[in-house]
Amino acid sequence: MQAVWHARALVLTLLLIPVEALTEPPREGPPWYVPDHASLQLAGSIGLLSAGPGWAFLDEAVEAGLLLGWAPPLVAGEDFLTLTLKGQWHPFRVEWRGWSLRPLTVGMLFSYTFGDAYFVRLPDRYPDGYYWFKTGLRPALLVGGGAGRPVPALGLRLLEGYFELVATDYRTIHFVQDPGTVRTGLFSLALGARFRF
Repeated sequence: MQAVWHARALVLTLLLIPVEALTEPPREGPPWYVPDHASLQLAGSIGLLSAGPGWAFLDEAVEAGLLLGWAPPLVAGEDFLTLTLKGQWHPFRVEWRGWSLRPLTVGMLFSYTFGDAYFVRLPDRYPDGYYWFKTGLRPALLVGGGAGRPVPALGLRLLEGYFELVATDYRTIHFVQDPGTVRTGLFSLALGARFRF
C-alpha cells in the first residue's frame, strides 16, 4: 500500500515541475558531433593523399580526426584505401602577430587498410606465427607542429599548415631491435592543411 502511495506522490511531483526546469540550458554553438575542422594531408603512412573531418576539445588542445586516405599504384605498388582515426594533443599554443603557432603536437593514430592483401586476423593460408603483426591495422605515434592564420575572406576561423613525423608500430619495433634494418628511416613525413570553421 505504501509503494502505491509513493508512486502516486512521485507522479504528482513530476507533473507539477515546470517543463523548463527539466530541459537543458541552450548550448553555445553546434552540438559536439558536428566537426569544427577538416584536414587535407599528404603522405604520413596513411596514403598519399587523405582528407576528413575533425573535432577539437578543451580549447583546441585535444583533437580527434577521421581521415580517408588513398595511394595510387605508381606510389604504393597497388591502389589502396585507408581509414584512419587520429588523436592529437597540442600542449600549448603561442599567438604572435596574427599567427597561431603550435610548436609541439604529439599523438597516436590507428589506420585500417582495405583490401584482400591486408588482414587483421592471420589468414588460414599462413601457418601460426608466420606474421606477428597485422598488415591491415597499423597503430602509429606522431610528433609535429604547425602554424595558422585567420582567413575571414574564405569563411575560415583559421587556416593552418602542419607537419608530422609518423612512426608505425612495425618500423618502431624493427628500429628498436636493430636500427640498421630500417633503411628508409624510422619516420615518414606528413604535410597537411587544417581548415577550422
